[in-house]
Amino acid sequence: MSATGAPRGQTAAQKIIARAAGRARVEAGEYVTVTPDATVSMELNWPVQMADMARTGIARLPRPDKAVIVVDHTTSAAMGSAHHQSHKRMREFCAEQGIMNFFGPGTGMRHLLLAERGIARPGTLIFGDEQNIASIGALGALCIPISREVLIPLLCDESWVQVPRGARFTLTGRLPFGVSGRDLAQVILRDFGPTDRLLQCAAEFVGEGVSALSLDERQGVLACLYHAGADTALMALDAAALDYVRERAAGCPFTAVEADADAEYAVEVTYDLSALSPMVTVPPEVHGGVEVGAVAGRPINQATIGSCAGNRLDDMRAAAAVLRGRRVAEGVTLYITPGSREVYANAAREGLLETFAEAGATVLAPGCTTCWGYQGQLADGEVLISSNQFNYTGRNGSRSAEIYLAGPYAVAAAAVAGQIIDPRELLDGSAGGAA
Repeated sequence: MSATGAPRGQTAAQKIIARAAGRARVEAGEYVTVTPDATVSMELNWPVQMADMARTGIARLPRPDKAVIVVDHTTSAAMGSAHHQSHKRMREFCAEQGIMNFFGPGTGMRHLLLAERGIARPGTLIFGDEQNIASIGALGALCIPISREVLIPLLCDESWVQVPRGARFTLTGRLPFGVSGRDLAQVILRDFGPTDRLLQCAAEFVGEGVSALSLDERQGVLACLYHAGADTALMALDAAALDYVRERAAGCPFTAVEADADAEYAVEVTYDLSALSPMVTVPPEVHGGVEVGAVAGRPINQATIGSCAGNRLDDMRAAAAVLRGRRVAEGVTLYITPGSREVYANAAREGLLETFAEAGATVLAPGCTTCWGYQGQLADGEVLISSNQFNYTGRNGSRSAEIYLAGPYAVAAAAVAGQIIDPRELLDGSAGGAA
C-alpha cells in the first residue's frame, strides 16, 4: 500500500501475470491460476513427460497450437545412444497431436527459437522447462520456469504460479571497448549469487543502459539471471525490441507492458555499464567472477563459445573480431556453437564461419552441445574457458578438470594465446576488429 493507503502500482511481471489470470491486478506472494500463451519443452525431459501423460489417461492436448517442442540438447543421434528413438517418438507425437511448433535436431535452442519465430511477444506468458528461457524477457515476454511440471499446462491449458516480488536493475552508461553484456551478467552473479536477495523475484531492467545493449546482449544477460537467484527477468522495451517483434509476429497480437512508476520493488540496484571491464568466473561457482587480470596467464586446453548465454550473432561477431587473421594456439581446441540455424546462416553470410575455419576452430550444429557436456568433454586435469552457463566440478567431463567462464571476446582471446588474457590486447579498439 502507498502512504495514502491506496494500492501500490504493479511491476511489469505482475501486469503480465494478472492478464494471464484474467484479473486487474495481482500481489507479490499470491498464488494465482493462469492460462499461458505457450508452453515449451525439450527432448531430455520428454520421455518422463510422455510416461506421466500415459498415466493420466489423457490422449489429446487441448491446445496443440500453444505447444512448442524442441530438440536442442541432442543435436545428433550418434551410434550407441538412444536419442534417435526419442527424436522419432517426439516427431510422431507432434504429428499425431497437430503440434506445428516442433523443431528438430539442429534447428536451435528453444530460448532463441521462441524469439526468432515470433512466439515470445511483449505481454505474453510462457511456461518453460528451464529457467534460462528468461532470455525472452528482452522482448517483453515473461517466462515462468516449472521444469517437469510443464506437462500440466500442456494437458490443462492452465497452471498456478506464485506472483514474484519485484527487483529493479537500473542500467546507465554504455559498455566500454572490449566488454560485452556477458561481463555485466557475471558481475550481477558475483554480487547476488552468494545471497538470497533475488529469491522469488522477477528482475526488471530499466534505464538508458538497456538501449545501449544490443538485443542479443539483453537476451544473454537475462539467460544468466536465474543463477543470481531470480525466478525470471524482463527488460524495458524500446524501439529496437518492438521492431524485432513486429518483423516476426506474423500479425499475432501483443501488448507492450511497462511497470507503474510507483511499483514496489524488494531490491533496487544501479549498474554503470561504462565502469565494467572483462570478467572471468573462476571455478567451481558461477558467482566467482573476477576481473580478467586476476587470472591472466592461466594455460588452457579447450575453449568453447555457445550456450543460451553466448550463442547469438553478436557472440559470433565478437569471436570473429579476435580470431580474424589469427590461429588457435597449438594444443588448444576451440568449439563454436551458433544458437540457431538463423544465427548459423547469418554468420555464414557475414563470413564469420570462414574466419572460424581459417583460425582452426570447429563449428558445431546449433544447440546446447558443449554447455551440458554432450560434446567437448574434458580429460583429467584439463582447463576450459567457456561462454557456457556452468563451471561446477564435472560439468564437462573429468572431475579434476577446471572450467572458467567468460564472454566471447575473452574466450576467443584465450584460444589464440593458449592462456587467459585480457581480450583488449587483441582488439584494435575501433569497431571490435582484430589488430
